[in-house]
Amino acid sequence: MSSEAVEVTAEVIEPSNALEVVYTPAVFSDNLAALEAYVDQQIAPYIGAQINPADYDQVKQARKCMADLNKLKEPIEAERKRVKREYEAPLKLFEGKVKGITSKIDQARADLKAQVDEADARFKESRRDMLAEEYEGCAGAIVDVIPFAAILEDGWLNRSTPETKAVNELYEKVESALKGYRALESKQLAHKDEVVKHYADTLDLVSALELEDELNERDREMAEFKAAQAAVAIEEVDPAVTAHATGGSVFVADRAEGPATITADRGGAEAFAWHLSMDFEGSREFAQRVGSTLKAMGISGATIKCTGVCHG
Repeated sequence: MSSEAVEVTAEVIEPSNALEVVYTPAVFSDNLAALEAYVDQQIAPYIGAQINPADYDQVKQARKCMADLNKLKEPIEAERKRVKREYEAPLKLFEGKVKGITSKIDQARADLKAQVDEADARFKESRRDMLAEEYEGCAGAIVDVIPFAAILEDGWLNRSTPETKAVNELYEKVESALKGYRALESKQLAHKDEVVKHYADTLDLVSALELEDELNERDREMAEFKAAQAAVAIEEVDPAVTAHATGGSVFVADRAEGPATITADRGGAEAFAWHLSMDFEGSREFAQRVGSTLKAMGISGATIKCTGVCHG
């Protein structure tokens, strides 16, 4: 019995940290020069050709020429695409292999990143809880007014910010917020609730005081609007002071008897004396407008008096 020795050869691949590629650029053997000469010859009759758009036969002939030119181009383009596919095939195969290797690197990094992100999230949550507890301990009067979220700075939650630095900056911001809050509390504000809420959300004292001014201006404009409406209503004759015509006589119906005697005389007709009593609230300017309106209606003899604490 005889035995034959079998020789086994194994390729030993040493690890490498760099991609090394040796390639030989493709060499094309073609007849492009002859093809170009042929194409120039074929298209020569069409260069500079003009057709009469009003001549339908010429239009049809031009369309046929266009189809012929398409047929001339089709085989050339088909061969170009074939060569391109064959030329790019080795490159696509090479790229696929390279991406298969780099994807392993990407996956390894992604696995680590997920763990790092989780660790960072836990750190931020822990730092936030600690700072929230510090805030509750030092905020005093504003703890139930200004939310911790309005005080918190995102930078305090980063690992790069030392804990002592974050706590010290928290104390400084709380002290500043307290000063602003006390300043608002000490002021006589017509819209304190809205102003304090705005300050609690923004910690901007100037902006909060500007809001008070804006709301006061809104109130002033609303009061003027209502006063103007009332004046217009009087000018259009208040239903409580309505002119009636009876047998050619014009008089003013009274709401209730009062001390003022008013005489209405229209167009020389017989005049009657009537009593008018009106109660209204408003500024001195508004009262003057009421008086002017009554006078414009021809009502005279009325006196408007302020019966409460009068302010200019």
